[in-house]
Formats: sequence, C-alpha cells, structure tokens
Amino acid sequence: MTDPEPASDPRSPDSDGHATTRGVRARARATFARSWRALLGPEGLPPEAAAQLEAALGSVGREALTGGPGRLRRVRAQVRAAPPRLLDWMSGQVLDHPAVLYDQQGVELLAARQSRSISAAMGALQLALVTAAAASTLEGGPVLAIAIDGAVGQVASVVHGCCDWYNTGSYLVRRLNASGITVDRTEVRRITNAALVSRGPHIDPRALHRTSELRLVRSWVGRGLLDALPLGSSLGRASLKAAVRIDGTDLQSLVAALRSGDG
Repeated sequence: MTDPEPASDPRSPDSDGHATTRGVRARARATFARSWRALLGPEGLPPEAAAQLEAALGSVGREALTGGPGRLRRVRAQVRAAPPRLLDWMSGQVLDHPAVLYDQQGVELLAARQSRSISAAMGALQLALVTAAAASTLEGGPVLAIAIDGAVGQVASVVHGCCDWYNTGSYLVRRLNASGITVDRTEVRRITNAALVSRGPHIDPRALHRTSELRLVRSWVGRGLLDALPLGSSLGRASLKAAVRIDGTDLQSLVAALRSGDG
C-alpha cells in the first residue's frame, strides 16, 4: 500500500495560484508584444516606414516590461531621440515615393485609417499593462504600470505625428509636382514642418525657420497617454489641416522665400 501524495502547500512557489499568476503575466507580455508591433506598423504607412519606427522605438516596448532601475528614464530618453532620425528618413521617402494623395479627402481618409489602427493597438496595450500590473508581485506594480502607460502614450503620439508628417509631406510633394516645382529633401522637410505648425488657412512663411521642427517634435513628445487617444486630442487631424494650408498657399512664392533666406 502506497502512501498518499502530500497535498500542495498553497504558500509554496509551485502552488496553483503562483502558476496561474505566472501564466497571466506571460499572456499579458505576449499580448503587449503583439500590440506593440501593431502600434509601430499602423495601417496606411508603408512597410519601410514601419521598419524605421521599429528600429527607432522597438526597444522602448522591451524596456517597458523589463525590470531594473532607471527604466522609465531610459524609455523617455529613447522617445525624445527618435523623431529627428525618423524625419531624416521620412523626408527622402515622401520626396521619392509619396503616398497616393491628390486631394484633401484622400488625406482625411488615410489619416482616419491610421488613427483607427493606432487606437486599436493602444487599447490592447493598455489592457496588457493593467493585466500585468494586477498579477505583479512587485510593490507599487499598478502605480508603475500607470507611469509606463504614459510613456507608451508618448510613443503613440510620436507614431501619430509621423503619420501626419508622412501624409502632409506626401500631399505637398504631389502638389509641388503638379505645379512643376522641383525641391530637394531639405526643402520638403522645412515646408512640411511649416505646414504642420502654422495657424490659419495658409502656411506662415515665418514657420519655415529651422526651429519649427523642434517645436513640432516637442509637441509630439510632450503629449502623454490622454493626448495619444482620439478623444483626448486633435492627433490624426493635423495632416488634413496642413493639406488645407498647402492648398491655400502660393507654393512657388513660398519656395522662393525659403531659397532667398526670407523663411
């Protein structure tokens, strides 16, 4: 006659409760990883652009769910450093391979498609973070998750900003080509920045100054979680407003002003 197997101790690390918690955390991490890839590759951006976003911001997602001191500081530093590198590439992309955008309606439809994709990815990321925090054995896990959520929101804001820049730059290049105006990538970059930061129905020539890009990037990075979601801000509508300004501007005179140093 064999002795009965001892009942498992609920306080043991190998108890069912601990195993369930580990499983919940593992599933949350897997969901986070999938949703992170979706965030960095929104619908409406070419695969090459998604690859650039992954190269610039992919490590932020890995840092977000990795322990260790200074994690949030590292995440925010990476988010701040990413936009200039992305615009270096984007300015050449829209000049050589602009999106098929020939009117304001096309810009609006593409921006809406991108916004829906980003919002869906953000919803899944938030759920994964909440789930991981609830199953966390670390003190202050839920509070840390909220802080990470804000950092992830900043990334979503940068992705949204890059989508707006891609749409605006593509539409600008199409309009310049239709008018027979030849420009280089630096000129495309400065006019696109100006179209996005200007106010009113026209591109302000004063916005052609190089400092406009710093203002634009700061507006992306400065936003948190609330501003990264559709109900929290005007993100996703900036490219349509910029397209209206492009159509309301004498592009030949604007390019001449930029080249003369007046802008």
